[in-house]
Amino acid sequence: MKTLWIGFVLSTVVSASAVEAQFRQDGRRPPAGGPPVEAIEACDDQRPGSACAFRAPHGAVEGRCRNVPEGLVCVPDRRGLGPPPAGARQPQADEPRRRVEPMVIEVEPEQPSPSRPADKALAARAKVPDTGQFGCFNNRQRVACKDTQQRFRGQDGHYSTRLAYRDNRDGTVSDLVTGLRWQQAHNAQRLSYLDAQSACSRLELAGSGDWRLPSITELFSISHWRHPEGRQRYIDERFFEFAEPGPEVLRNDPYRDTHNVSMMGQTWSSTAYVGEIALNPDTTHYFFFNFLDGRIKAAPGQGHTRLFYRCVSGEPWGDNLLQDNRNGTVTDAAMELMWQASDDGQPRDWSQALAYCEGLEMAGYQDWRLPNIKELQTLVDYRYSEPAIDPKRFRQQDKAGWFWSSTTHGENPAMASYICFGPCTSVEGEDVHGAGAQRSDPKTGNPARWRARGGQRDETRIFNYARCVRDVD
Repeated sequence: MKTLWIGFVLSTVVSASAVEAQFRQDGRRPPAGGPPVEAIEACDDQRPGSACAFRAPHGAVEGRCRNVPEGLVCVPDRRGLGPPPAGARQPQADEPRRRVEPMVIEVEPEQPSPSRPADKALAARAKVPDTGQFGCFNNRQRVACKDTQQRFRGQDGHYSTRLAYRDNRDGTVSDLVTGLRWQQAHNAQRLSYLDAQSACSRLELAGSGDWRLPSITELFSISHWRHPEGRQRYIDERFFEFAEPGPEVLRNDPYRDTHNVSMMGQTWSSTAYVGEIALNPDTTHYFFFNFLDGRIKAAPGQGHTRLFYRCVSGEPWGDNLLQDNRNGTVTDAAMELMWQASDDGQPRDWSQALAYCEGLEMAGYQDWRLPNIKELQTLVDYRYSEPAIDPKRFRQQDKAGWFWSSTTHGENPAMASYICFGPCTSVEGEDVHGAGAQRSDPKTGNPARWRARGGQRDETRIFNYARCVRDVD
């Protein structure tokens, strides 16, 4: 079943605090960042699959009750609007109407997800799209967020930011958080870097000719981490198309020697690596994101390398606007995040990194957390490589260090994602992916027990660093 998100603006006479109190009382997540209250109330005392309806300013919305992370919600069908279906629960004329900001309904295909605990399902205000990871995990498996052990508190599933797309019905998708407009279709042909760049500059789509190859931060902003169990695609297929390459696409592809077909989702960005990759030190490399294995790496812009591409239009997004607060913190006004100016130089496994940030008291604040993978990636400054962070405002005690995110990686609950702020190295210590790349490590264990991983013989560290973040007040 293809799923659907629809935006609403609803009027209100009930305060947001009253609505939140109501939802905290009965154990459900407040509607901020999720479905309108009316969509939830329409399925009170209903069963999954039951017909439902509620009223929005533009008319009656009809659909079916379906389980999503917020509980049982009235999800619009493909028609979306129209007269209420027979037997549907309809709002009464004297019922109070509540207001929530423009947002999206997120529909989960036919299966419930564990709700976030009310005391930790905190709505962050950062201007970074949510990862879409609503589940929680320990070192081995998925667990209900409300049952998360203390040492695993503060992970991605315990916090929510905004994730909002609009299908423009013209072959494009708008990201309502970043303001970018994306090519919806999957370009099945793999091209060289220069050919991909040219293809985007020549693209005429939806009456516009201002298309370009996205930066790596823009491209990574549409990565999707919702289903970290079983093979997945790291893109929201409710809005974007993506397909594994067939044999005709991969003929003479150099990545065939080191990658399974199910892992070959490498997609170009326009961001060049300013350092040197050991295998091709005399060639400029460009970062890509792999939508089939969920990793940022770098590939040579010349030679036989062919990758996918997806074009974007709109004002460039992702640049930082940094201010040194002179109290050990740095504010990024562009993303509305506050960061530690310096890490503490102590390597930790994943749960230790979570606990460190959750317990941090600094500059008069106690609401620090380990950043999710999208938040952490926005801090990378690709003008630098040793390390890939602004040296005027941040200190990295180990210039070769890698930093944990709070996001469990993809289909393996035992792995969590990190960013290489130092060179992303092989077991031989050679920079094989570039500082600013993103990979995953086991959450715990002995690094010495891990052999070289993948075709580039990736190093496994497990004990990485933590740089904590909080929302700007």
